[in-house]
Amino acid sequence: MKKFSIILLLMSLIFPQISNNAFLTTESIAMVGSNIAQNGSYEGIFNNPARLADIDKFDLSVGGGNIYGFSWLPSYYFSMNAPIPVLGKIGIGFQQLKTKNGSTVLSTEQKLSIGYGLDLQRDNNSQLSIGFVGNSIQWDLGSSAGTNGDGSNGIELSSQSVVTLDIGLLATLRDKYRCGVYINNINSAAVGSGMSRTILPRRLNAGINYIPISNLSTSISMERLLGDTEVQMKGGLQYSINSVIDVMMGVQSNPNRFGFGTKIKLIDQSIAYGLITHPVLPITHQISIGLGF
Repeated sequence: MKKFSIILLLMSLIFPQISNNAFLTTESIAMVGSNIAQNGSYEGIFNNPARLADIDKFDLSVGGGNIYGFSWLPSYYFSMNAPIPVLGKIGIGFQQLKTKNGSTVLSTEQKLSIGYGLDLQRDNNSQLSIGFVGNSIQWDLGSSAGTNGDGSNGIELSSQSVVTLDIGLLATLRDKYRCGVYINNINSAAVGSGMSRTILPRRLNAGINYIPISNLSTSISMERLLGDTEVQMKGGLQYSINSVIDVMMGVQSNPNRFGFGTKIKLIDQSIAYGLITHPVLPITHQISIGLGF
């Protein structure tokens, strides 16, 4: 029982929860989360729903990896975006993070997201978009250790669920300058009640994206947990070597982290790989596949 309790405590202190994982997708990992204002992509629903307004075809993406390379911390995600007549640009996303001890699942966090993006204004020179995301978050705990000490005859523990709302804005000028803002959990959703009530993290991201030439995109952004005074600065770039291969990289301060990745594009399909360092823990590797129709 003591071993199980220690592991769960470490998870809550060290590792990111689904509700506040800024490095979820392969693109975000490679660019250390600086891609707030980038052009719409498979993964826009996770880092700025206003990017959904740029979607012009049906696409889906699936990816995942082990956080910090630990096999007992698997994380996966799935997204699907589509422009639907009358309704507009719709996105659906799903995330899952598990904490395991061998074959025993100690904790499972899942988030189902439904997003909507639309243009408030668009002409030949400029564009202003807004996006919304509703998230249903569920946290399930496994069984207690029990008399056998491995959870096989333990007591089923409780689960928690909550709904959060996110909002994003994106302004574009001449397809070269882009400015984005993204706030998650604007409704200050919380889990628990009474003295155990805990408000989920609320995060503000703001960034700019500059495209000096057609095959180079540069980004800089800041991130701050609302209620906290510390600010993280991030910078990244994405460069298309040719029509098939893209290279992505990024750096972050406070703490210092470095990201790198590459993407192989074949017509409307893509395979991407990304990694991100940590000043103390091992490197996180992730791979994803994208399909467009």
